[in-house]
Amino acid sequence: IDTATGRDLKAVLAWQASAGVRRWLARRQLAPLRSPAFVVEPSFNYCDLRPVSGVNSYLSGYWQSEKYFASLAADIRQQFRFKPLPSAENQAWLDVISNTTAVSLHVRRGDFVSSKKNLAYHGVCSPAYYSAAIRHIVERVAKPTFFVFSDDLAWAQSNIHIAADCHYVGHNTGAASFNDMRLMSRCQHHIIANSSFSWWGAWLNDQPKKTVVAPARWFAHIGDTPDLLPAGWVML
Repeated sequence: IDTATGRDLKAVLAWQASAGVRRWLARRQLAPLRSPAFVVEPSFNYCDLRPVSGVNSYLSGYWQSEKYFASLAADIRQQFRFKPLPSAENQAWLDVISNTTAVSLHVRRGDFVSSKKNLAYHGVCSPAYYSAAIRHIVERVAKPTFFVFSDDLAWAQSNIHIAADCHYVGHNTGAASFNDMRLMSRCQHHIIANSSFSWWGAWLNDQPKKTVVAPARWFAHIGDTPDLLPAGWVML
């Protein structure tokens, strides 16, 4: 996958190519000033991109809905491969995961709770959500083994009760954190947080019979975001 250069951006956006101008023009009230090639995601729900299809455009937003790329799912999973070989420790975890009915469980806290602004915007998943999600899995999956991933494992261990085989995975930190997504994607089932990290960890699992449990409310300050979760995922 090629990355657009500054020259590429200028060819498409002209004077609107600079980062500062793009941030300024991303405001909803300034939409009339944007170039037709500068497309800002209007909400977290799917929007029709056919008007800009086939022309060079700059898309600004998260675009986190499978509806944008469901027809290319196999290609996306091929492109989003983990290129570095796993370390010996991660390979050992992959071996454990492949020999169990593995369920990834992700707890996102970190910057969601350390900043009042982030907490008010995102919110965090409650122990009650995780209890309901674990119960949903246990009632439907024979002999599950849970693998817990988090940027706050101490909180997860203290606040989430798992009455089943369970492992806490906490060795991937800093630049190696992407390996948690690698391990998640190799599990058979998933309990995700309101986090794109575990969303992709679950989505990259291509098993058609997987169960993915996700929070029904993704943001603290936004109502329903039905297009954010793929069809078939369980909202609790």
